[in-house]
Amino acid sequence: MNTYMHSLCFKSESEKNILLICGGYDSFIEEFVPAILDFANNGYTVILFEGGGQGKTLKNGLRFMADWEKPTSRVLDYYNINSCTMVGISWGGYLAIRAAAFESRITGVVAFDVLENGFLCMTDMFPTIIKHMVRYFVLHGKKRISNQILQILRKKSLIADWAMMQGMYITGTKTPYDFYRELLNHALPQDICDKLTCHVLLLAGERDHYVPNDQFYRLTNKINHAKSLTTRMFTEAEGGEQHCQTGNYQLAVDEILNWMNQLKD
Repeated sequence: MNTYMHSLCFKSESEKNILLICGGYDSFIEEFVPAILDFANNGYTVILFEGGGQGKTLKNGLRFMADWEKPTSRVLDYYNINSCTMVGISWGGYLAIRAAAFESRITGVVAFDVLENGFLCMTDMFPTIIKHMVRYFVLHGKKRISNQILQILRKKSLIADWAMMQGMYITGTKTPYDFYRELLNHALPQDICDKLTCHVLLLAGERDHYVPNDQFYRLTNKINHAKSLTTRMFTEAEGGEQHCQTGNYQLAVDEILNWMNQLKD
C-alpha cells in the first residue's frame, strides 16, 4: 500500500535522549502537544507519531494493529534514530511495551498507563455474568451468539456502543465479534514480556475506570529481564487515580521526567 504515517517532531539541540511518543485507541497526536512541552523544555527531542488506526494515519488507510513494532521501526528508520525512550499513552501502554520487546533501539519504555490485555480490558465494562459469557463465546469462536449479545449491550450502554463502533472503525472489522477477535492479539503474554531487556516504567491510577488494576500487577510480575523496572500506582490522595492521571497529568509527566533523567546505560 502506497501510504504514509503522520508524525510531529520537536527538535532540541541538547544531547539528551530522543523521546518517541504514541497514543492509543482513539488518539490524535495533536492532543498530546501541551503535555509534552515539559519534555521539550527539558532538552529532549520529542517525536509524536500515529501508527495504524490512529488519527491521520487511519485516514491514510492503515488499520489498528497489535504488532506495533512494525510502525515504530519505520519511524525510527525515517528519523535515523539509533537509541530512544518510548512512551505509550492509554492503549499506547500496550503498544509501546510490545514495540520495545521487539525493537532494540528502544532503550527505555514507559506505559502511561499500563494495558496488559486489550480483550479483557474491553470486556470488563460489562456486567459480571455477561462479561464471562462474552469472553467464553468469543474465545470459542461462537460468532452468531456473540454478536447477538454484543448488539444488545450496545443498545443498553453508550460506552459499550462507542467502544465497539470505534473498535470496528479503527480495525476495519464488520461486526463486534470480529472486532473482539482482533483484540485477542492485543496482549502481553510471558514470551513477549521475556523479550523486554530495556529500562521499563509502568504507571497506573488506582481508580482507573478503563483498565482494571490487576493488569498493572500482572504485567509487573511478568517482566523479569528488564535492565530496570520501576512501577508507580498513583493514588486518589495525590490526585492521580484516574486513567492516565486525567485531571492531574502533571504527576505522570514529572514521574516520567525524573525517571528518564536518572536512567543510565
